Amino acid sequence: MLAAGVAPKSYTYTVLIKGLTADPNFSGDAKKCLLEMMDKGMRPNAATYTAVIESFAKQEDEASEKECKELVEVMMGKGFVPNAKAMMEVLKGRPTPVIRRVMNIVLSKLKG
Repeated sequence: MLAAGVAPKSYTYTVLIKGLTADPNFSGDAKKCLLEMMDKGMRPNAATYTAVIESFAKQEDEASEKECKELVEVMMGKGFVPNAKAMMEVLKGRPTPVIRRVMNIVLSKLKG
């Protein structure tokens, strides 16, 4: 797209991000795309940013959790605050431990 001089739109970023989050090896790339999207003035919907946060939470290690918390801080620094209620809607049907990890990461940054 870029080679043809066409800049990606919000929908393109959303599809790319969701595809990248399907494999935990690409969580970092999904994070980069999400931040690039935000840098271009596009606001991700709850399903998009929740997919990125969930991909880190599913890895169940401290390094991934720390990186995800940093992502939430950066998002908030850009003036974007994740909507916990909308995230819960997106997470419906997921395993309870995944929901807990995702919400713990986000709420820890929203509270402090």
